[in-house]
Amino acid sequence: MAAQPRRIVVGFDGTEGARRALDAAAQLTGYGSTLAVISVARDDEPDALDPLTEARERLLKQLVAATYIRRVGDPADEIVTSASDLDADLIVVGRRGGEDSPRPLPGSVSVEIVRRAACDVLVVG
Repeated sequence: MAAQPRRIVVGFDGTEGARRALDAAAQLTGYGSTLAVISVARDDEPDALDPLTEARERLLKQLVAATYIRRVGDPADEIVTSASDLDADLIVVGRRGGEDSPRPLPGSVSVEIVRRAACDVLVVG
């Protein structure tokens, strides 16, 4: 039997890729697991709609409890730092576009997280 991640962090910005990542992270949670949802606004973005509200509603429908964290700054930096602070076993992120889209371009948030994270990273397509 494979070990299940105990501390899971998912990056969520309200995009379709982030929704797929959130759903995948919810499926990975189990007894004893914790899930933290990180939403990062860039310094120049307005604070209009908080994606964490959508994430919370989506997870409540799946009966999954989570911690919700809002950060401001570079998304890759903030997700990697938050995962480290939380001693995460796994980071789950989505990639831009749908199943027919090409791979993430170098410099994208998911690629930066894969490159810099100290834990495993699952990029959901």
